[in-house]
Amino acid sequence: MVLTPTLGLPPVVHGALMAKGAEAALQRVLARGDSTLPLRLPGVIERAVARVYAFIPFTPVANFTGLPSMSVPLVWNAAGLPIGTMFTGRFGDDGLLLRLARQLEEARPWWDRRPPLFAQS
Repeated sequence: MVLTPTLGLPPVVHGALMAKGAEAALQRVLARGDSTLPLRLPGVIERAVARVYAFIPFTPVANFTGLPSMSVPLVWNAAGLPIGTMFTGRFGDDGLLLRLARQLEEARPWWDRRPPLFAQS
């Protein structure tokens, strides 16, 4: 079992990670189907990727390798937002994560915790 934070930075306000300036313009170009322009502009892709990976440095490892992972809210910050704790298990051993999740939920319940502002349908 590997234990990491889920995120590399504290939770951010809604919209804080939206692309701005040149990056937003490039997203619009990409959405129109021109995938060559961003590759011709020096440093744009690298800056966008660096910004994303600063926020999520741990989760791509599980995604790329296919290892089972789970994020559970074991800690809350001063603003009442959950801080994810990510557990990554052995390939094909999802059951171990499910058993761990049950034990964690029993020891430190989070099912009724809500951030200060949340949507409900």
